[in-house]
Amino acid sequence: MARDPLKQPGDGIHRAILVVLAISTVAGVLLSISGDLLARSEAVKNVGAGVALTSALLYLFFRLLGRREAKRRREKAGRDADDSGETH
Repeated sequence: MARDPLKQPGDGIHRAILVVLAISTVAGVLLSISGDLLARSEAVKNVGAGVALTSALLYLFFRLLGRREAKRRREKAGRDADDSGETH
């Protein structure tokens, strides 16, 4: 089954990746806060901060990747429309 080349990257797997990364970021922040306030554990706090930071950076990377892909697809669709409208 071929993908529709004009579909935006906000569909399917791309959206799922963003949702999972957002949830991971929140979980990391909560882990870091609970490690500091409840468990008084420096290790748990550091692991939570690491998970939150890594997830947030990956989230931003995938957002940037999605925007670039959407722009590329729009430009390609515009070129294809211009090419098909030409008369020889």
